[in-house]
Amino acid sequence: MNDELRRFIKESLERGQDRESIRAVLLEAGWPERDLRSALAAFADVDFPVAVPRPRPYLYAREAFLYLVSFIALYVTAFSFGALVFGLIDRTFPDSLDYAGSYPSQAQATAIASVIVAFPFYLFLMRRLAAEVAADPERRQSLVRRWLTYLTLVVGSGIILGDLIVLLASLLTGDPTLRFILKGIIILVITSVILGYYLWDMRQAEGKVADERAAPVLRVLVAGIVVIVVAGVGYGIFLMGSPGQQRDLRLDERRIDDLSNLSSNIDTYWKINGELPPSLAEMTGPRYFVRSIEDPETGAPYEYRFTGAGAGEEAKYELCAVFATDSAERREPNRPFSESAWDHGAGRTCFALEAKANPNTDP
Repeated sequence: MNDELRRFIKESLERGQDRESIRAVLLEAGWPERDLRSALAAFADVDFPVAVPRPRPYLYAREAFLYLVSFIALYVTAFSFGALVFGLIDRTFPDSLDYAGSYPSQAQATAIASVIVAFPFYLFLMRRLAAEVAADPERRQSLVRRWLTYLTLVVGSGIILGDLIVLLASLLTGDPTLRFILKGIIILVITSVILGYYLWDMRQAEGKVADERAAPVLRVLVAGIVVIVVAGVGYGIFLMGSPGQQRDLRLDERRIDDLSNLSSNIDTYWKINGELPPSLAEMTGPRYFVRSIEDPETGAPYEYRFTGAGAGEEAKYELCAVFATDSAERREPNRPFSESAWDHGAGRTCFALEAKANPNTDP
C-alpha cells in the first residue's frame, strides 16, 4: 500500500471526514479505485477520535508455504504436460532420423501421473488463495507472492527466448521437421498462457485492470485449460492401455533382453569349447554373464535346443519363450536389424539362431 495514501486517509479520518468524501476526493485526484478500497479497508469503521488500524494479515510462514507449493505444482504441471504432448507428437509424427518408439514410454507414464497429481492440487491451492485475497485485498500485496510471480515471469521469458533460438537454429541447419515445429509451438503456448495470467495478476495487484472485465475472461480461460489438460491426459491413458497391458509389455521386453543375453553367452561358449552347450545351465564361470535362464513371470526355464551344424565355425540352435503380447503392437518405425530380429507374436515363439565365434572375446 502507498504510504502517502495511507497517511492521507488516516489524517482525514482523524479530522472527522467520512469515508465517502475521502474516497470521492481521492478519485477526483486520480487515485485508482482498487488502491482506495485497499487503503480504506486498512482502518476499522468504528467511532473513535483517531483512526483505528485493522490488524494486518499474517503474510509470513503459512502464506509462503502455500505460494511456494502452488508454484511448485505449477512448474510440475507445465513441464509434465509438455512432456506428455511431446510423446503424443512423437507417436503421431515419427522421425526417420531416430529410433523413437511409437508406444508410450516410462517417461510418458511419469508425465501423466505428474499431471494427474499436480494440476488438481494447483487449482485447489489457487482457489483457496484467491478466496483469501477476495476476503482481504491486502493479501494481494504479499512480498512472497510478488517475488515468486516475478520469478515465474523470468523463467517463462527465458523459456520462450530459448525456444525461439532453437527453432531458428533448426531452420538454419535444414531440419524444420513438422514434429519439431509442433513441439516449439507447444512450448510457446504453455509459457505464454502462464506468462499472460501472471502478468494480468500483477496488473490486478497494481490496480491497472478492472475485476469486472477480467473475471469472465479468466473463468473461460481456466475452463479451457482444464478441458485441454483432461483431454491430453485421457488420450495419453488411452494410448498406454491398462496397467495390466503395460506390465505384459514390460515382461516381454525382459524376456527379449534375457534371450539376447543368452545368445551372446552361447556365442562365447562356442568359441571357448568349439561346441554348443548341452543346456543353458552349463554356461557358468567368470567368462559368462548369464542374466537369467528362467521366465521372469512363470519361473519356467527358457527352451533351448540344438538344431544342426552349420557351415564353418557356426552351429544352429533355437531359443523359445512364451510372450504375452505381439511385438507389432509396440513396433518402432526405424529399428536396426539387431532389434527387429527379435520380433514375436503372442504365445510361444522360437528364434532360429547361429552360434558364431566372437572376435572380441579372449579365449
